[in-house]
Amino acid sequence: MLDFPSSFVAWFGATAVPAFVGILIITAAGKYASIPGRYLAAFALGIFMWFFVDTIGGSANLDVNAGFTGGVDQVAMVALFAIGLLFFFAVGSSLFAPETELSKISLAVPALVAVAVGIHGFGEGTAFGSTASLTPTSSLLDAFGGLTSGVAYALHKALEPMMIGACYVVYAKNQAKSAGKYLADVLVLTFLFVVPSLIGAATGFYVNYDASYFFALGTGTSIYASLRLARPIFSEMDVAKAQGESLRVGLLVVIGFICIYSAALFHS
Repeated sequence: MLDFPSSFVAWFGATAVPAFVGILIITAAGKYASIPGRYLAAFALGIFMWFFVDTIGGSANLDVNAGFTGGVDQVAMVALFAIGLLFFFAVGSSLFAPETELSKISLAVPALVAVAVGIHGFGEGTAFGSTASLTPTSSLLDAFGGLTSGVAYALHKALEPMMIGACYVVYAKNQAKSAGKYLADVLVLTFLFVVPSLIGAATGFYVNYDASYFFALGTGTSIYASLRLARPIFSEMDVAKAQGESLRVGLLVVIGFICIYSAALFHS
């Protein structure tokens, strides 16, 4: 059996470091390379499309294959999905409100997106902790499918939080006035994204329970992130150049999707 301290430290590193790098790359692209926020949002929306498929798959598609015979477990899955979705729409009630200058200097929207996207990490962390505690090998990589699986996980953890970074560029572009404040923001967003995974890993190591419920909850909460990403794609589009812009945005959605799809190929 893998011991808890070493497996937890490895999990933390494999989750937090790629997440920090991913957020840093996409926010720097908007902040220092002056790439328009709508382009970054389109790329991140492509990432979300695979993220949603992957996350809802972790909940066995909300137990849909059970038909009408799933019983309490099936009801619980669907209820958690709905609760996650409704909670973030209630908290982020300004989703369709006009943007104000105040919103551009607030970390509130990207922070909410970080939590909304990060909640699925409870499920991943739980599965990790359970596997680590039950596996007979002393090698963490062997326990989780070898080097390629490790590469796939690290790539996912770099790409998924780019959804958060894109929202930072769009909704908090005037938030950080200095490099130090900017790096502090990236660390805060990384922390919010990573914490659910760490809690899941810690509890899953000692308590064996079904992670699919957390994936159902995380699927629902992630819808908030998708609509935050979709909004600037259309609201900031130049009407005079709509056709060309539309094609560029569509291409970026495809590129984002292919990037995270390619990362998933390493699992094969």
